[in-house]
Amino acid sequence: MTRISQGWVGSDVEARIAAHVHAWEKVKPLGDKRRLETYPFVTISREFGCEALPLAQQLVLTLNERCRPSIPWVSYDRELLDKVAEQLNMQRSILDMLDGQRRDEMSELFDNIINRKVADALVVRKLAELIRTLAVHGHAVLVGRGSALATQDLRNGVHIRLVAPRAWRVHTIAAVRNLSVREAEKTVAEGEKQRHQYINTFFVLDPDFPFHHDLVIDNSRFNLVQIVEIVFAALSARFGETLVSA
Repeated sequence: MTRISQGWVGSDVEARIAAHVHAWEKVKPLGDKRRLETYPFVTISREFGCEALPLAQQLVLTLNERCRPSIPWVSYDRELLDKVAEQLNMQRSILDMLDGQRRDEMSELFDNIINRKVADALVVRKLAELIRTLAVHGHAVLVGRGSALATQDLRNGVHIRLVAPRAWRVHTIAAVRNLSVREAEKTVAEGEKQRHQYINTFFVLDPDFPFHHDLVIDNSRFNLVQIVEIVFAALSARFGETLVSA
């Protein structure tokens, strides 16, 4: 069975998402819209070669073990987000959780920050709608795909940025993928190029209102266990009892 960031391909993905949606519905009092934007979420962006996916997986394990929330935390990486976006029934089950007011707010935001003039803009917008809906309901760790930009104005989010010196990232990629240093340098260069192209092509960034992450962490100075503790401490400080009792 192929695993993708605590989600699975095929029908198992659908079952997992359905379980997440069901958990939201179960704890949400009928007609009580205040539940939305109450439960926290986390976005993780990174320089290519940093350990965003392992961090997301370990953070979810830690949050579920320590907090034992009624709605379990789930991590969504690039591959899983793309997979869910491709499955119309899964996408619809999530988007249908939003009320009309929040749909209008989301539409207005994306009219302003997503470039509608480029090819595949509609695909990116639908992916952004999925990301934002997951974030509004909370207990999601969202990796990449412009997650921080699509959720920048939500009050229940903590936005993490992983950085590291280029040499460290090159050697990490070489070790993880069993590449030579020269091959790893090319991989990092190509990865950086693709990430910059994605953001610069599909998102319209206002230089007068730059987006700032809540935490910028040097991946070369802290290991994954330490970074999880840093993020957990930030979530605890920000959300207090909500983090444990939700």
